[in-house]
Amino acid sequence: MSRQNQTFKAAVNSALASLGTLAPGAELGSEAELAAQLSISRTTARNVLAHLVQLGVVEWEGRRKTLLRAPCPEDSFPPEDVALPAELAERKLQEWILRTDLPPGSQIHESELARQLDIPVALVRDLLQNFRVSGLIEKNPNKHWTFRGFTREYATEMCDMRELIERAAIRQLIADPDHPSLPRMAEMERLHIALLARDDAAMTEFPALDARFHRIICQAADNRFFDEFAHRISIIVHYHYQWNKRDETVRNRAAIQEHLAVIQAVLSGRGEDALAAFDHHLATARTTLLASVNWG
Repeated sequence: MSRQNQTFKAAVNSALASLGTLAPGAELGSEAELAAQLSISRTTARNVLAHLVQLGVVEWEGRRKTLLRAPCPEDSFPPEDVALPAELAERKLQEWILRTDLPPGSQIHESELARQLDIPVALVRDLLQNFRVSGLIEKNPNKHWTFRGFTREYATEMCDMRELIERAAIRQLIADPDHPSLPRMAEMERLHIALLARDDAAMTEFPALDARFHRIICQAADNRFFDEFAHRISIIVHYHYQWNKRDETVRNRAAIQEHLAVIQAVLSGRGEDALAAFDHHLATARTTLLASVNWG
């Protein structure tokens, strides 16, 4: 995929997310305003608007642009279409680490892993180097890599840090009635309600939505270290459901309800209720994570 096409698809998804906070019938701004909002060129902005017209989301007549309907998940391009090559490679590595069920002490060879994941050896080396920060992987003197393992102690420490950071982040979110993250929280409400209304087979989509929700919470603090931590723990939190499928659908539906309690309290300005609901969710998430792994 060309970088230009990738930029276009990412802009469409961003525009849809923004439109999700508006009511049908709302008047939209100019191409220049859309370009500034999405940090894209006016040409790309016009292409985005034309695509939204094709989807039936927007009506465009002359200078007048009107939202016809609320966007739905099917309108957006899939994540793999808008992710950078390095992001796709990192996602492959994350899935490989957890889906291959590596025992602690397993050696990882760069060339073999590059062949399995179909990505360059140099990129594999960079990714493994980045994952050293998480403590899951270490470099040996013989230049091989070793998977240290996901232990109960590691999981407990990770939950401790997650709760410390995300509680601080959500306090900043609820303290500002005009916080720039609020439109994204409104989008989260729409996506959660839509997913909850679907059948049980759709619950496999929840982990990705869960990761987005917690990422928004962390980003609300506007702290690069918070955001980096949220990105690093996604390897555990985003994929932990794969270790234990028991009661997965029930657990995911319950988590959606917990997210909605937090989101709706935030959006309605009920700060203390939001904090209480978020504390409850973090406690449930900790219990679920620790119960999902068959500890050796």
